[in-house]
Amino acid sequence: MKNISRKMQYGFTLLEMVLVVLLLSIVAGISSHMLSGGFNAYLIGKDAVEADWQVRNALEWLMRDLRAVRSATAADLTITPSNAITFTDTSGAVVSYSVSGSTLMRNGQPLADGVASLSFSYIQKDGKNTASSVGQVYYIVVQLGVTQNGINKTLRATIRPRSIS
Repeated sequence: MKNISRKMQYGFTLLEMVLVVLLLSIVAGISSHMLSGGFNAYLIGKDAVEADWQVRNALEWLMRDLRAVRSATAADLTITPSNAITFTDTSGAVVSYSVSGSTLMRNGQPLADGVASLSFSYIQKDGKNTASSVGQVYYIVVQLGVTQNGINKTLRATIRPRSIS
């Protein structure tokens, strides 16, 4: 009989194929875990930026309007309840802010969504004591909190209306 020499054979054994599949699945699992972490971080960051934008935009509107309160009299400023305010500005327009559900309303129109809290407090001219009546109001303190997908952002501002002296 003739000695048949083994020629070089091309291909893979079953063991080699199983090892390659196993290694690729491990690498794919680690990669997908890292990618999902990156996507989650992006989404959390996006929610934080959205909450920050909502609260800053709404507070800017509030501050601008409150600077224009015409006077600290009962006819021009209503300070109760502590989570709403109604006032007359220097042009004679009546402006009101309140929360309806989770929406901040300005004159009945939505201004910001996801509002978790809104509170107003009033301080006397000395800057220390709380004003108990409209005539004592010198500063208006606004605290506004917004929640977007579990991200909370709260800002506080103290405003001195221009025409109150």
